[in-house]
Amino acid sequence: MHNKQVTIPGWLRWVALVAVSLTMFGSYYMYDSVAYVAKDFIELLGFSQTNIGQLYTVYSIAAVIVLFFSGIFIDKYGTRVSMVLFGAICSVAGFVTAFSDNLTIILIGRFILGFGSEPLIVALTVALAKWFKGKELGFALGINLLIGRGGSYFVDRSNTWASSIYDMGWQPVLYLAAGVGLLCFFGGVIYYFIERWTQKRYVLGEAEETEKLDFKGLFKYSPSFWYVVILCLTFYSAIFPFRGFAPTFYQDAHGVTEQMAGKLNSVLIMATMFATPVIGLLIDKIGRRALMMLIGSIIILPVYVMFAYGNMSLYIPVTLMGISFSLIPAVMWPSVAYIVEERKLGTAYALMTLLQQLGVAAMAWLIGVTNDVSGASASNPEGYIPGMWIFSILGFVGLLFSFLLRRAEKGPKGHGLEEPSGSKN
Repeated sequence: MHNKQVTIPGWLRWVALVAVSLTMFGSYYMYDSVAYVAKDFIELLGFSQTNIGQLYTVYSIAAVIVLFFSGIFIDKYGTRVSMVLFGAICSVAGFVTAFSDNLTIILIGRFILGFGSEPLIVALTVALAKWFKGKELGFALGINLLIGRGGSYFVDRSNTWASSIYDMGWQPVLYLAAGVGLLCFFGGVIYYFIERWTQKRYVLGEAEETEKLDFKGLFKYSPSFWYVVILCLTFYSAIFPFRGFAPTFYQDAHGVTEQMAGKLNSVLIMATMFATPVIGLLIDKIGRRALMMLIGSIIILPVYVMFAYGNMSLYIPVTLMGISFSLIPAVMWPSVAYIVEERKLGTAYALMTLLQQLGVAAMAWLIGVTNDVSGASASNPEGYIPGMWIFSILGFVGLLFSFLLRRAEKGPKGHGLEEPSGSKN
């Protein structure tokens, strides 16, 4: 015990990073996989667009429920046990979702996935903090997100590289997703043994307590914080539900092939995978965080109208969305650390995550209902237009609050969002 080495070899840190990132890859792949069988669900199983929205709604509801106690569990039982447990839950969820053509069973599978995925992401973030705190934590988290988003990219392109499986029907596609989802469990198991082996030989850092939601003093936060929260709510509520409906929308409203729909959806993810870390480094140098959130809100504003009415290449609005999706998150989440004092950061981030999931849950359901009411389909592509306007309204609200944030931060009560990193007093 007394002969433990203080310095952990660099290669061991990166092996641990790869292990935890594999779990995120599997989780992201399964989350997005149902978008690529949605059209089959509607045409072959008789599901409604509302039912498709519910696939995302139940995930987010589960994420909200588990948010209230997952941090306590992770603090009590540790990261390695938590990653194995929640990774196993995710892996089981994939097979439950693929098992039956019964809507209730599929929804249960999605609920289980939300119940496992969100605390899994918290646990792996805490794990990385133990390995990289004081080292290359920011870079490690960036690589972790890059690999995780890779799961979304690969499922977006799956109808190309796994076209033979798609030819077999929706169920083999979901079993493929479940197979990829086994990475959640096996990545967790690999990490378990890496951490246990390391703790016997090296001094592994102690992670801080996980973020927990504390409602005490909730409304004592500054207006700038609430502006960021509302921007977060509106932005993600427009992006994630749109991605869920996008493959079917592209095919029905714009007549593209299934493969092209996946390719278009992948552009958004590809942009975030590589642009977000670069933008983060740039913002650290120049500041202007509130301005960049305002610019990102302006960029996304015309996107949904362009999807609805524009007679142009779909790559134009998709690229604009990708730029916005790279810019706003890269600036928004770090900005909270400038606005909220350190001892309240856990509650601030937990609150943002809670409201984000509630927004996604509500909007996924609302868009599904709207598409059904307006009769959206390949034979009635105009039926998708009301949903695009709902997304646009969210964009207007986000723009309003990004403007209010910019105005507040330019005033005497600003929090240093416009200053480069290291300039905060």
